[in-house]
This record gives sequence, C-alpha cells and structure tokens, in this order.
Amino acid sequence: MSREIVWLWVTNLRQMLNSIEGDKVERTEKRGKSALVLLIGLLLGAPAALASQLEIVEEVVVVGEIVDELDLLRPSDAGSRLGLSLFETPATVEVIDGSTMQARGYKQVTDAVQSLPGVVSGESPAAPSTFSMRGFTRSQITILRDGLWVGPANMVMRPQNTFNLDRIEVLRGPNSVLHGQGAVAGSVNVVTRSAEVGQPNKIDLLASLGRYDTRQFGVGAGGGLSESAWYRFDVSQRSSDGYVERMDSSSLNATGSVLWQATDALTVKLSFDHLDDELADYWGTPLVPTATARRPMHNVVSTMTGETLDRATRSLNYNVSDSRAESDQLFLRADLTWTPTENLTIKNTSYRFDADREWLNAEGYVFCTNVVDVCTKTGEIQRYYGYFFVFHEQDLVGNRLTAQYDSDLGGMENSLLGGFETTSLDFERTRGFRRAEPLAAGDSVDPYAPIAGRYGPEELRGVSPTDIKTRALFLENMLKLSDRLSVVGAFRYEELDLERQNFNSDGVLEASSFDREFDWTSWRIGTVFKLADNVAAYAQYSDAKDPINANIFLVSGGEDLDLTDAEQWEIGLKAVLADAGVEATVAYFDIQRDDVLEQIGVDSASNVGGRESNGLEVTATWAASEQLKFGVNMAQTSAKFSRSTNFRNYAGNTPPNVPERTANLWAGYNFSELPLTLGAALRYVGDRYGDNANAVTLKSYSLIDAFASWRHNNLTVSARVNNAADEEYVSWSDVFYLGQNDPSFIYANQLLLGAPRTYEVSIAASF
Repeated sequence: MSREIVWLWVTNLRQMLNSIEGDKVERTEKRGKSALVLLIGLLLGAPAALASQLEIVEEVVVVGEIVDELDLLRPSDAGSRLGLSLFETPATVEVIDGSTMQARGYKQVTDAVQSLPGVVSGESPAAPSTFSMRGFTRSQITILRDGLWVGPANMVMRPQNTFNLDRIEVLRGPNSVLHGQGAVAGSVNVVTRSAEVGQPNKIDLLASLGRYDTRQFGVGAGGGLSESAWYRFDVSQRSSDGYVERMDSSSLNATGSVLWQATDALTVKLSFDHLDDELADYWGTPLVPTATARRPMHNVVSTMTGETLDRATRSLNYNVSDSRAESDQLFLRADLTWTPTENLTIKNTSYRFDADREWLNAEGYVFCTNVVDVCTKTGEIQRYYGYFFVFHEQDLVGNRLTAQYDSDLGGMENSLLGGFETTSLDFERTRGFRRAEPLAAGDSVDPYAPIAGRYGPEELRGVSPTDIKTRALFLENMLKLSDRLSVVGAFRYEELDLERQNFNSDGVLEASSFDREFDWTSWRIGTVFKLADNVAAYAQYSDAKDPINANIFLVSGGEDLDLTDAEQWEIGLKAVLADAGVEATVAYFDIQRDDVLEQIGVDSASNVGGRESNGLEVTATWAASEQLKFGVNMAQTSAKFSRSTNFRNYAGNTPPNVPERTANLWAGYNFSELPLTLGAALRYVGDRYGDNANAVTLKSYSLIDAFASWRHNNLTVSARVNNAADEEYVSWSDVFYLGQNDPSFIYANQLLLGAPRTYEVSIAASF
C-alpha cells in the first residue's frame, strides 16, 4: 500500500473530524478543551512528512487472533506493582490486548470486559459502562485509567473507544489495598497506547461501517523523534444512530504521549487523554400490563405484578427531542522513572483529571393503569416526574510516588515496593427535577406513537459541592521462599476527608450538609506454589474498605455511615501447557460484605443490608493445530443479600444483574492455503433479577456472533455479524428506574433492551 493511500486515509479522517467539531462548536468553545483535538489535527495535517519517516513493510503484519492466548507469563499493573506476571500473582487477573479487541470487533470497553467469565455490563445513560462481577455491581467495581482512580465508576466511567487502547486488565476480588476505596469486587484498568523506548515507526488505520449507520474511524502513529525520544498519538471517532429511534451516540477520543530518555537511568513521559462523547439517549422501554400488550415479550421478562415488555414498542424512544447525555473530559499526566541502580527503581506520577458532564432528559416512564396524581388518563405513558437534569464539574489532582527495591534476603529473592499517594477532588453536582412546574399535556405520550416534545423549564433542586482529599501509604512485597513457593503481601493505610454541602434552589445551605474524616487499613496476603514448572496453585486473602459504597458524591448527612468492610478468600490453579497448546485458569472465591448503601432514587441512597457471594470461574484456550483454536470461559456465582438491622431488608434475595451462570465460547480457523480466518462466538447469560425485591426476572439469553477476516500484506478486511440469531433480551436493569410507580411518586418503570442483530465491515492497515 503506497504513501498516497496513507495520505488519502488521513485526509478523509481530518475532514470527518473537522465536520464533527463544526457541529459542536458552541459546546466545545464553552468548555475550552477541544483545543487538544485541534492539536491532533495539526499533527495529522502533515501526513506526507510522517509517511516519509516510515519504511513501508512488505511482509505480512501480525494481526490479532479471535482466540488469543491467556498470556499468563505477561506482567499486569492491575494485579501488582511489583512487575509480577499473571502466573506469579496470587489472584485472578485477565488481560485483553488491543489486537484481540480489534479481531473480535469490540468497539467499547464494555464489549471486551463482558467477554470474561461471570461479567455482565450495562449501558444505561445514568451510569454508562458499568459492570456486574462476582456478585457485585456498579461502583463496587473500580475503574482505573492507566492505573489511576479518578472517581466512583458509576459517575466517571464512559464508553471509551477501544482503538486508543493497548489493553484492558481486570483484577478480580477486593483490592483496595492496591487501588484505594471502592475496589470490592474487582478493578478494570483501561490502558491507552503510549510511547515506549525503542518502538519502531508505525501507522495504524481503521475504518468500519455497520447497521444503524454505525461508523468508526481511527488513525494512530508512533515512532522515534530522535535517538532518545519517542511518541505515540491516536485519534478515533465512533457514532451510531442506534437500534432505538433517536439514540444517536458518538464518541471522539484523542490520546497521546511523548517519552524522553534523558539518561540511561532516567525517563520522562508526558501523556494526555481527551474524550468528548454523547451517550445513547435510550433510557429504557416501559413495562405495560400483560393484558394491554399487543405483542408480549414473555421470553424476555417475567414479573410478579402482571407486567411485561411489548415488542410493539421495542424501537420507540420516550425521551424528549432536546435530550442531553454528554461529557467532555481531559486527563493529563507526567511520569518520571529513575533507576539509580540495577535493583532500585523510583517512579513518580503526577496527574490531573477534569470533566464536565451534562444530563437533561425525560428519563422515567410509567404506564398509567389508574387515574391518580399525574396520571390523568389510563393507557398512556406519563413522564412528569421523570424529567431530570444533572450537571457535573469535576477537578481531580493527584500524585503517586513509589520505590521498588529488589534484593537477596538470606539467599531468597525479595522485591519490596513502598509508596505514598495523595489526591484532591473537587466535585460540584447541580440537579433539578419536576416538583412545582404544572402538569403539561406533552408530559404524557401514547405508548405506541410517542411525541417527543421538549424538556421545557429547568426546575432547579439544588447544588452540591463535594470536596474529597485522600492520603495513602502502601507497601507490597514478594518473597520467593524457594524455586517453587513464593509469598506475596500488601498493606495500605488511607485517610479520606469528606466535605459535602447541599444548597437548595435559593442558595441556602441545607441541614443535610456534613463533613467527615475516615481512615482505614486494608491488606492482602497470598501464596503461589508451583506444582510443576508450568502449573501453579495459589491461595489468597484480601479485604477492602469503602466509606460509603454506592456513591460518595450523593451521600448526605442522614446517610453518614461508618466504613463498610469486604473480605475474600480465593484459591485457584494456573497452567501453561505449551506442548498441548493449552492455557487454563480455575478460581474459587468467597466474598463477604457488611452493610451496603445503594442508590434507590434520583437523589437518594439507602442501606439494603450486607451481601455475600461465592463462585467458580474457569477459563481455557486450546490451539488444536496451527490453524484451529478454541477458547472457553464459564462462571457460576451464588450471591445474596445478608441480614441487616436497617429498615430496608432484602435478606436472602439475589442482587440485581447477577446471573447464576455465564459462559463464552470462541472458535477460530486460519486457512493455510488462503489469507482467510473464520470464527464464531457464543455468549450465554443466565436468568437475573432486575430489582432488589426479586419481583422481576430477566430471562436468560444466548448470543451468536460470526467473523471473517481476509489479510494481504499490511491490510485486513473483516466482516462481522453480532447476535446473528436476533435474540431478544434485557441487557441491564437499574433499580431506581424499575418499579418506581407508587401512586405518591409515579417516576419510572422500565428496562433496557439489548441490541438486535447487527453487522459491519471494517478495514484496518498498519505500516
């Protein structure tokens, strides 16, 4: 492929980005952050100069496999800061690299993570890209951006484009000893592509087009600036009309870094990550009485209230026409690594994360069965109390300093790491919902022919500034007692100062404001015993502390609770059987957690009791031959609420969005005589409950995907079909949008339907 083709690709991408930015001029000028995107445009504006630095590689470029190895011998930052491999870490750690995500057609982080055993994800606009893992959901799974915490997952997580990512790392179980408060069920570490010492010159290009006008474009470049400096820049754009009318999602992500090796012992890296996105404006499909439904979806949901979903409303959107669910965020960091001796490494990371988020929607829908309160007519969908807006302004500054010393301790290998971390977070939440505004005719709509209308007056409820400061000291150590046995331990002491102010719509400070200081310790201890050179058994105990859990940004004075505790025991096996072409992991876990605070409404949270879960997770890959590969994972999870002394008691019930069983299966075949790969995948998710009371059951579903890729030199052309059987299913349930239809507050009663059959064609190239 010639330099002229490269020029054409990049020129077309620049035109596309300029068009996107032109549509958003007013918003981006207001926020003042999209200058970074223009900077990337300038970098891409000299493609001829960039291409001239590259030597066009004529041999076949290695591309990702649909079925990839578990790669247990690679290190992971999510599992340990000591540089331990997955094999050496006494915990379940999984890594999905960028080439595998591209081969499978994963566009968002959730697509990749939910391919792991026992994981279910949700794309509710209220909390995008959240997960269910090991019996826990939402903010009980921590989201890290390049190893750093930037806030509760259900507040800060966005559907980041996978094109900009090098890999995704997932650590299972409580791990606040490594990553701070909130890491109860696991951590998902999203790692962007970045500059590396000695990396070769390279350009990556991607374009895809699919059903519902789903488009993705990406261009990346990396290489050497000099003998001591390297760079990497990536920009991607994704958009889709969506499978429900007026979903209209889009995401523009620009990432980049420059690395300078000042001396043999000292390196400095500067990085940025800018994301500008608009979430899909689909908040759910309302439940209706079974007797009223034209085409009941009994295969999808069952309820104790005689309600169901209606297939006739599957593609309808009940949101207003001027809805918003968007964000603009910028992540800056500077990394310094100094290795004064062979066995001592000192690292410092300084970072800043700024984000503006806006939601303004009619987000709650209730089918009126009686004339009561705002339901003035039966058989219509009422949205009055569902009008809600919330704006976030978040500024986070942090610094992490670590020192690692590798030594010989009495003839035994020992690695010790110590560090100090501090963060300062300013967060302001402005919100409003209908209370005083009179009921309008457009607030209710026909279930089968909804007229969107406009949001109307923005009725302010209040403004809540929150200031959070944390300080943490941590240690991690690995001692190799023998060639076969090692012990890995970690300890963390953390302090958190929280100041929460609540101002009403008149600017008066409310009594629910409060401030509180927390401090706690967390720790982990584990052993790894090699049964053979390539087979290891491990066991570990870990705990986690969380000041409040569900959302530290929402808690008010009446919900000022003590620390909550979570602890886990885990045992497992890991094997790399190279001669048989097999890699496998098996893990059994048991997690106990005391009082859990969960969001139960648009502006409130409540204690719902403790929670406990246990289960088995199995993952394996098998290279049956050079051409044929298989991959499989499965999980069985038993989770339930435990008894609580508080007024909301769901003891014995299964938490929402937690399936008892999940499974994934892949098969890929590379034709030896043709540059062609064929593959298929099967995903199974068992029954789940949609609410804490277990009155709504989300039925099990199976999704079949098919893949085909053709390669020629540096070019790969792929075709994919997702959900080939057009399975109907509910992908996620938010408890505060389900069953909230009491006559005193007719707010929301809806579920999120998953995507039907989709297909796409993509073209990727590397030079």
